[in-house]
Amino acid sequence: MPPITLNRRRFLGCSAASLALSQGPATQSAPVVESAGPVRIGLIGVGNRGTTLLRTLLELPGVGVPVVCDPEPRHRARGEGIVEKATGRRAESVQDPRRVLERADLDAVVVAVPCDLHEGISSQALSAGKHLYAEKPMAITVAGCDRLISESARAPGVVIHVGFQRRSNPRFQEAVDLFRSGGLGPLIEARASWTSSNGPLTGHDGWLGDRRRSGDFMVEQAVHIWDVLSWIHGGPPDRAVGWGRRGLFAREYPGRDVTDHYGVELAWADGFRASFVQSYVAPADENFTGSHLRVLGLDGGFDFGSGTLTYRDRERPRRTIQPGVRNDTRLALEAFVAAVRAETPPPPPVTLQDARAATLTGLLVRKAVDEGRTATLDEILDGSTSA
Repeated sequence: MPPITLNRRRFLGCSAASLALSQGPATQSAPVVESAGPVRIGLIGVGNRGTTLLRTLLELPGVGVPVVCDPEPRHRARGEGIVEKATGRRAESVQDPRRVLERADLDAVVVAVPCDLHEGISSQALSAGKHLYAEKPMAITVAGCDRLISESARAPGVVIHVGFQRRSNPRFQEAVDLFRSGGLGPLIEARASWTSSNGPLTGHDGWLGDRRRSGDFMVEQAVHIWDVLSWIHGGPPDRAVGWGRRGLFAREYPGRDVTDHYGVELAWADGFRASFVQSYVAPADENFTGSHLRVLGLDGGFDFGSGTLTYRDRERPRRTIQPGVRNDTRLALEAFVAAVRAETPPPPPVTLQDARAATLTGLLVRKAVDEGRTATLDEILDGSTSA
């Protein structure tokens, strides 16, 4: 893949949310890092999500961030200042990601850029032999996912994690293990929503409101939900039917073409179903906004937000799994740094095929919503050779 040249309209920070890729066998080695030594990480993208990742990295023991990268001067200055405040030493800043990837003094890179740049920068990081933490989704097309899978096979020593941070949250891990082991009986249904008064989200230079760049919210943000459902079930759904509305903010943002409000019903061949609504048109009232994910099996259900596990058998007491709030972004970055340090890295939180499944589901939902009909996974796979 040719190098990517970035300018102010092609780059910037990533949005609200984050998974891990698998490695394959092949030809290129990653830098050797002493198991207890410092890890030097370059940050590419100092937008909203990138700033959160930078602050979190600087909280981790033994982690240094000597360079930040962004084409936007004020974002570079922000990154420099954050590093200086945390460490007493100002980070270097550059505009072009290639200037980061060519540095011999870095062990790894953390990348938080708009979704249309994910595949290209991830590919360049693999070619450079840099351990990689890349924000979700891994790519916004099936073909892009497949190219990264192939390229990862040529870099077997490179640790690759994608920012689906829920995979590192012990509440999600324990609950998913319970469902997969049959502890709540056969899967019946899931109900989820993601509604916010923060709309319309547009992103820097409007990238988040441009579906060519973001993939739309089904691919850019809701992949967190799709990943958890696929994780629970063991694979993506077979079909989806949906509805949606665009253009609700046309007066303020005439070029915006993402879906402002949509709902979808997902179905798996064994009868498991999931319903989901995502919206950024809610009023600023806690009774209208928020998110939830609840999954039912024949023998009970689990609410991922509160950690509440309830059985159908009323003789069995309700209990809470992993109580309290955990910073899953920190947990995900801790897992990445530990893998970089390890002589033999543990498996990533998510395999590359699992990360691909989240993108597949997002594309399936988008097609169902766009066309207002039942769409099938086979249709998405049949179009997988498209760029």
